[in-house]
Amino acid sequence: MIPRRPLLLAALFAAFSGLAPAPGAVPEDGGAPWDDAIRDSFATLPVQDRGRVKPVDSLAGLKLLTYNGKRTLKLAAGGRIDRVSWILECLFYPEEARRWPCFRVQSDAVLTAIDLEAKGKRAWYSYAELAPARDRLFEQAARHAGVEAADLRPTESQLLKLAGDLRDFEELTLTCAGLRQSFSAGGSARVAEVLAEGSPTPLASLLERAAELRMLNEELGGEEGPDHAALQALLGEIDHAIGAGQGGLALLPPAAGAADGERWWTVSDLVLAAFDGHFDLGRHLPLLRSLERMARAPGDRAAFQAELAAFHTGVVDLAAERGEYGRIPLEVRLNRFRPFTNALVLFLLGFVLTALGWLLPGVRALRWGVWGTTGLATLLVAAGITMRCIIRQRPPVVSLYDTILFITGCMVLVSLILERLTRQNLALSLATILGAAGMFLAGRYELKEVASAGDTMASVVAVLDTNYYLAIHVTTIAMGYAGGLLAGAIAHVWILGKLLGWRRADEAFYRSVARMTYGVVCFSLLFSIFGTIMGGIWANDSWGRFWGWDPKENGALLICLWELLIIHARLGGYIRDRGLAVSAVLGGVVVSASWWGVNLLSVGLHSYGFTSGVALTLFVLWGIEAVVVALAGVEALLHPRAAGETAA
Repeated sequence: MIPRRPLLLAALFAAFSGLAPAPGAVPEDGGAPWDDAIRDSFATLPVQDRGRVKPVDSLAGLKLLTYNGKRTLKLAAGGRIDRVSWILECLFYPEEARRWPCFRVQSDAVLTAIDLEAKGKRAWYSYAELAPARDRLFEQAARHAGVEAADLRPTESQLLKLAGDLRDFEELTLTCAGLRQSFSAGGSARVAEVLAEGSPTPLASLLERAAELRMLNEELGGEEGPDHAALQALLGEIDHAIGAGQGGLALLPPAAGAADGERWWTVSDLVLAAFDGHFDLGRHLPLLRSLERMARAPGDRAAFQAELAAFHTGVVDLAAERGEYGRIPLEVRLNRFRPFTNALVLFLLGFVLTALGWLLPGVRALRWGVWGTTGLATLLVAAGITMRCIIRQRPPVVSLYDTILFITGCMVLVSLILERLTRQNLALSLATILGAAGMFLAGRYELKEVASAGDTMASVVAVLDTNYYLAIHVTTIAMGYAGGLLAGAIAHVWILGKLLGWRRADEAFYRSVARMTYGVVCFSLLFSIFGTIMGGIWANDSWGRFWGWDPKENGALLICLWELLIIHARLGGYIRDRGLAVSAVLGGVVVSASWWGVNLLSVGLHSYGFTSGVALTLFVLWGIEAVVVALAGVEALLHPRAAGETAA
């Protein structure tokens, strides 16, 4: 009988090398371009990956983003292929997909370490180009697999990533490998009688007779002879086939009563379930037959489309019954809408119009253009965040990637409100800069989050998995972060403007800048204190204690204390406009340390957000802010009695 056991990776990779498509089923040069109807239907097909049910459209984009840093694939011969066409080729023309340059290698030192000739820094490679060094790559990766991410050298981290990407690609392309095979009765009349259709027999037809094969195996269990040997050989062939596809895509919602009912099935899982005999697979075997026909004859696009329609309908019905399909179409729309990329473009356009507006202050159309582009970009960010909340059924801030989007949106929105109140054209200009910077940072960090977690909407850490107080805590504390960073940004205008002599005679302008800085600090303090208190209530509810001096808790407390210090010093007359600006800049440093810095410590109950490569960025930021503070000192020496320094 087919054993229910974990398959060794070595066996899986041996199967990858040994399995070949059925003659004529997979042309070496791939198939014709995929029709829009096929791509649209396949894009909305649900699949489970890393514990989350998502559309194939998302899965394909995330895999390409992990492998090569983009959601499309640039072909060596020129041109690009979209993510859905790429994953269709991986599943149904795997030999062709092996020759496409899917993998981006950041450093030629990685190739040198596995004895391959490098094309150059940050070059793209196909699986076929990397395959000769595959074993050496996995050997090197195994040596570093147990090392903490913070302790790995860059080349070692890249080796591990490349090995993981190759393994994932192999498993992806083996999803339908067993469906292209046919199985023989081995010359046994008794086995051939059970197979009925004759020999060779495709997998779906064989599984429809799994109960009869199981009964025959029990009958022949104590016998020795050609029938027993033929049956065992057949079961061995099936075992080999399911071993090859064990790590493939989980395209099939499990049958009712499955032991692990939350985990979707791969083709291999369905084979095991069929021979287990404890599940009603009456709705699954027709799906397998449709998928099999697609895998065995992908070149017949009319037949392929018909089988895909049947497969899509069946899987969607099963997923809908489990309550796992309703938000799939929305996620596909989000992927195609690309709100954050479009927002970045609009923020950049707004910045260009802002620059023109400063040069041509009398042209009112430019100001309205900035308002229009920035307002539309803000709406796009808000729409994207809202759609992500609906898809995940979670608050807007769950991961570090979410915080970038949310904090950027908050900073821009508060800036627009300030501009409406002050009409100085300063806050509006800052909105374009902060919006563009935030969307750019989100795009860059998305690569890191996808590479580490496989998704930007991955299943959350257990301790974060829904709680009323937590939802309020993470949202309000992020608004506090946004206020602290925005106050620091406005303070930069005061310091650098004074130093460079920009509008030096306009004391009312600098008083307005100082008032904006002070008001935003108060805004930040309000939400920081409220968010910290709500975090303590959540911690008491979840962990049994309100406060534990965890690094993240200390960071939140430090933000509150620093902003209280600013307000008390301002109200007491200990600092004036210059001191307020310097304190706000340092407040931005405190916020960044709490937001990102404590995650780099890898200690405490909040250390789940560690991301390698962030430390250098933080140190550069802090170095820049130290220079800005030093420039404030230079400005004070040059203008010790600036008239603009009046009390609030």
